[in-house]
Parts: sequence; structure tokens; C-alpha cells
Amino acid sequence: MYSTLQRLNHISSLATTYVMILLGLISIASFLSLPSVDVGKVEIKDLIVQKGRLRRWGARHEELASLKFDIRTDLNPLLNSYNTKQLFIYLTASYEEQSTGHTHDVVLWDRIIQRAEIRDIRAEAKNKYQWRNPSGTFKNVEYANMTLHYSLMPYVGILSSGLAATAQGPVTIPELIKR
Repeated sequence: MYSTLQRLNHISSLATTYVMILLGLISIASFLSLPSVDVGKVEIKDLIVQKGRLRRWGARHEELASLKFDIRTDLNPLLNSYNTKQLFIYLTASYEEQSTGHTHDVVLWDRIIQRAEIRDIRAEAKNKYQWRNPSGTFKNVEYANMTLHYSLMPYVGILSSGLAATAQGPVTIPELIKR
């Protein structure tokens, strides 16, 4: 005859197995039914390059770029899923230095959207993070491509990411404003 503890152990292990199988099926189903997102647009309103200093000890003067932008995109399909916990969106600038040939991807702005929050993203904002070139100058950079990416974080399952919005074309980097 089995003791009470052995019976409880058997029931809890059986329940744990069934819960894990259920979570696995939810994960597979949500991965196979990922919704598609219509690509929105990012409009750059103002881009300025000026001399400045980063907020850290011993930082030298270098060229810093700041911008104002407008984002219009619809993320309803992603937020309507039963398995969506939150959505992380971020704006990146991709550019290439002509002198070295190095390609840089820089995150300029980000935001976390909870499931119960707004659905349509209409943001008029400026860059949240300092945009500086590793060489210290933007002389060798002609243009940058601005894109808005998303990362979908589900309750259960695999993280997924994609493209939410893009600028209409490459954004030209202006000359340095001298003070």
C-alpha cells in the first residue's frame, strides 16, 4: 500500500507534467500564429549636429547629433494576441563611415508598451540617448537609415522581433553647426 506522501508526490508530478505539456502547446501555437504588422513610417523633423560633451568625467568635445522625429504605426495585431505580455519598440539609425567602411547601428529611442496600454503608436519625440560617432566626427557620414523595430515578449514561448516602421529614404546628416 502507498503512503499519503507517495500519493501526493505522484499527483503533483502528474499535474506538473500536464501543465508543462499545456505550456509547450501554447508556446508552439503562439509561435505558429504570429501576426504580421503593416510597416508604418518614421518622419525625421529636425536633425542637428553640434559640438558637445558627454556627461562623464574626462570626456572631450566631440560632435553629437540630436533629432526630433514623428512615428506613425499600428501595432494592434501584436497587442491583441492572448499571449502578449509587453512590446519593446526602439528606433535605430544605421550608417556607414566612408573613411573606414565600418557600419554602425545606434539605438536612439525606446519604449515599453504594456498590453493594456495604447494601441496605435503616434509619437512625436526626440532622441533619448546621445548619438555620437565612435570617431568623434560625422564628417565621413553622408546619410543614415532610420528604422523602428519591435520585440514581442510573450507570457509563454519564444521572443520574436520584427520591423514596425521605416523612414521614407536615407536621412542626410547635416554639417556641423558652429557656435
